[in-house]
Amino acid sequence: MMSVPRGASALIVAFALALGGCSSPESETSDIEAGQAAEVPSSDFDSTDEVGDFLNNTIDDAHVHRESESNPDFAHETDADRLHVEFPSEGMLNTDKKATADAVQAAGSATFDYDVLMVTGSTDTGTWSYIYSAETVEAMTKDDSPVEADTVWESADQDFDSVHR
Repeated sequence: MMSVPRGASALIVAFALALGGCSSPESETSDIEAGQAAEVPSSDFDSTDEVGDFLNNTIDDAHVHRESESNPDFAHETDADRLHVEFPSEGMLNTDKKATADAVQAAGSATFDYDVLMVTGSTDTGTWSYIYSAETVEAMTKDDSPVEADTVWESADQDFDSVHR
């Protein structure tokens, strides 16, 4: 038979463990506050690896690559060189806009050439993507002013987004 203090301790531990598992899924993956601005890099980027390293500070599991580097069938004479920023997304509006703003800001600091920036998030319910020409990225990041998350998607040259609509 268990003593009262020992039984009470076991009961308290069991209660604490039960409460620990009761956090709501929303608390683990809650959306950020609206109105965020992109992180502005302190230097230019000479490679997609440097862009990826910068973005991984603000976007979990961001993968950055240029089509010309990753596609063995890339035709330099005819194909547009897309700079891809891809990451897993929870489908949260403000968080995804901020990630897109960060990607646009980082692309604006790239010293290598690309024709199109394609920012893509993959969720359990689908994939969303916003596309910016290099000229649009340059216009949005000129004067080192931070890209505003609330308006970054409105500036896209093209989009495919059934997740947030």
